[in-house]
Amino acid sequence: MSSVYIIIALVALLTLLVCYAFISQQLAKKRKQRLRLLNALKQRLELFKQIASGMPAGYLPGELNALVYQALISTLEQLAKISPKQNYAAEANEHQKQFNASKEAADRSRLTPEQAAQVQPLLKELARYIGAQAESGRLPKTQASKLLSQCRRLLLQSTIEGYINQAKQARSDKKLRLAIHHYSTARKLLLKEAGQQDVTKQVAQLSAVITKLEQEDAALNKPASASTDEADTSKAWDEFEEDEDWKKKQLYD
Repeated sequence: MSSVYIIIALVALLTLLVCYAFISQQLAKKRKQRLRLLNALKQRLELFKQIASGMPAGYLPGELNALVYQALISTLEQLAKISPKQNYAAEANEHQKQFNASKEAADRSRLTPEQAAQVQPLLKELARYIGAQAESGRLPKTQASKLLSQCRRLLLQSTIEGYINQAKQARSDKKLRLAIHHYSTARKLLLKEAGQQDVTKQVAQLSAVITKLEQEDAALNKPASASTDEADTSKAWDEFEEDEDWKKKQLYD
């Protein structure tokens, strides 16, 4: 009988060990999943904090702005559930207030050179997030298509403004050929957009600027006419800068 008891005890012990190993494995798996989710949420939080703080006031259209803050607040709420001891809930409330204030921000249509360089990588990350949400089914494809189109137009606008700012700097430095190159690059980008919106007027204005600069460059050794040409070039550029419709017309439809 003693041997039977020993066998039973060994079987019971082995069963307990197997159960313990199984439970430990499941707990370890859950810990890894929790840690993986926590890291992913923290990375998303940092990304959307950068987007929210990095975009100039009023720069994003209403839908994109709402998406950014919705993702930011939702991420903080998920983090608050996983790590309730952290201050994520209060932070979510603070960003909700910022979102409410951002809806009242004045619209700004022109970026400084520094802002143009700053928003481009943020817009690309935002577009990548929208695409991923659409692929996973968390965002309707029609809505995602509209939001991606807005991101693309903002990227185009900031890129064009970047080239134009470089052209203006080149003009200030009397590097006319370089200025012509930057203006021409901006015009090519606008022409690529011709299938999406009417950019005829803006292309014509840039063409006028380029023509005047080419005349200035050709007449560089004729001081009497150079000053007049430069004034005409400045006037043509001012007309282009004052025309904001091409930037906003379809962006906020």
